[in-house]
Amino acid sequence: MASDSGDILSAVLILIIPVLLTVPLRVLWSWWIGNEPEHLHYRERFTSVIDSGFPIKNFRQELDRTARQYDIDLERQTRIETDMLHPLDMRHFLLVPSLVVWPILSIPAGFVFLPLLPLTRFFEYILIEKRVLLLVLRIVKRATGWDVVWIDRPGDPTRPPEPVIAAIHRLPITVLLGVFAYLIVSYLSVSFNFVAAITIGVYVILVAAISIIRAATSGSLVFMDARNRRMIPADSFVEQLIGPWVGVGLFFLLSRQIALSSTIRTGTLSDPSYFAMTVVLVLYIATLIGISLELSFFRTRGRAVESAFEEQVEIHMKPDEYKFIRHLGTYQLVDSKTQNAE
Repeated sequence: MASDSGDILSAVLILIIPVLLTVPLRVLWSWWIGNEPEHLHYRERFTSVIDSGFPIKNFRQELDRTARQYDIDLERQTRIETDMLHPLDMRHFLLVPSLVVWPILSIPAGFVFLPLLPLTRFFEYILIEKRVLLLVLRIVKRATGWDVVWIDRPGDPTRPPEPVIAAIHRLPITVLLGVFAYLIVSYLSVSFNFVAAITIGVYVILVAAISIIRAATSGSLVFMDARNRRMIPADSFVEQLIGPWVGVGLFFLLSRQIALSSTIRTGTLSDPSYFAMTVVLVLYIATLIGISLELSFFRTRGRAVESAFEEQVEIHMKPDEYKFIRHLGTYQLVDSKTQNAE
């Protein structure tokens, strides 16, 4: 009994190490983004702009003038703005240490990544070209009674976001799906090699499908829930569906797996400490796969998938276009056509 308690404690300590590493990483990240008084003043000015709801490009000259006033170069200005539009939390900093061990883990990550690209293209064909995702959108609209509209997202098309921050912001769902698949499959009383093979199969299918859905819904599409007075961006709706599974569900699965390792499994995985190490390895390997997917898909095909899906929505559903703004302390949902006519 004492031995089991010691093994579980060792497993918990192994899992806590990545969490502890987030503390110094947050400090370094804050320094890289900018934490000097002049940087904070610029953040305050940029906050007032994005809180207004008006397009950032309307204030670009004023923002650039403010940056010059505080002697902030263009690179840091872009980092500050991107950090505010795509903020990072503890989930993101859990993944950063994988960049240190990438020479060791790049081989298994590459082995998993190879079948991911053609599978992603397959799901693009099914969901976008065959309009299955459009059918799903119609079903969601009919089932919920929500309206579908266009509302511009914060951002400035004339000033692309800092690519590193934008890429890291998208990683957690992709990565945690890998850990989730591993925890589910590891319930099977089979060898580690068999568990790894099934995990890879489940993971590449989940990630390929969800990557297409996330790319397609990353634009201006918004659900209007009049009954509950809510606006739900389509990409947020997707993450809300996935979130509980890779959030609370992941914590529950991991806790149960560690506590019952010797009961539900045999072989090497029955050791809680060994199992905890494999979980950390899966976390870092999935991070490298997510980075590779970011470089190979989201930066090359992501925008094309988004445009194709939005074109289908526009043709078949004809959503109205609105601007959500705040003027003199009052929030307003303004019809873009009416505003342009005025």
